[in-house]
Amino acid sequence: MSVSESSHLSAKKIIASFQTLPTIPAAAARAIQILNEPDPDLSEVADIVLADQVIAARVIRIINSPLYKLLHEIDSVKQALIYLGPQKIFEIILTSCFLELTDNSGNQCLRVQSCWEHSFGVALVSRNLAELSGAVKPELAFVSGILHDIGEVILSQQLPEQFRQAMQLSLEREVNLHDAEMEQFGTSHCEVGALLAEQWRFPEPFLQVILHHHSAQIEQKSPLIQIVSLADQICADVRLKCELNQPVRDNGTGIYGEHLQELEQQLGRLGVEDLAAFRQSLGTMVQKVKETVQSLYA
Repeated sequence: MSVSESSHLSAKKIIASFQTLPTIPAAAARAIQILNEPDPDLSEVADIVLADQVIAARVIRIINSPLYKLLHEIDSVKQALIYLGPQKIFEIILTSCFLELTDNSGNQCLRVQSCWEHSFGVALVSRNLAELSGAVKPELAFVSGILHDIGEVILSQQLPEQFRQAMQLSLEREVNLHDAEMEQFGTSHCEVGALLAEQWRFPEPFLQVILHHHSAQIEQKSPLIQIVSLADQICADVRLKCELNQPVRDNGTGIYGEHLQELEQQLGRLGVEDLAAFRQSLGTMVQKVKETVQSLYA
């Protein structure tokens, strides 16, 4: 049995062991399905979202967060559909699903706010890199960035003590979390997240990003996977990363952007030529992430 087959089997066993299988709201799932159709019925999407008051309220909150910086406040889902269009609403509903899943913090060992910062950070950086490289659609990169680490969140909720041990192992040995998870679980958040995303019927590009963003030979993967993988590393480098509720000692130096020069070489190979523009925008993106999370978390 290959390593990938063994990891896949271990992920299936872990999910089967969950006492309660994580789910996304039925209304959100149906809205996502419609928005993926060639000619989505926006009126039907609005009715579905409005039927779930929690989702509707969260969607409005996301729309009016610093993430979108609209010229005026939007206070209705139907108004949002007209103003933003189906692609942005699709993006916002998937973001709402992510927030719904991560907000279930009863047994979670991760600090939820830090997870939001990491996911929004990867989303914004991914979109920026997509725009600079022209390799993929920016909106696709954004949503992929939001969802890429959903398996990490679910593992921290369902198996908090084992996941905490994996994070401690990662810090103590100075190895990435993916490798520590493989030692702890025989699989990683990538496989677990992809299997769950498949059950939630997320579109195929997102499944592939969730599954492969830590692949060893990342340069052989699609431009979308490469972009999210690089954005993931960049956000960790600028301290936008998931943290434990009771953080253990981090052996990192704490230097802002200590690996950016090395990462920028990879960006060049991906087609990001204007590295000065990227450097200039990074600080702004970090600030926008923190403001957005603060507005949502409050």
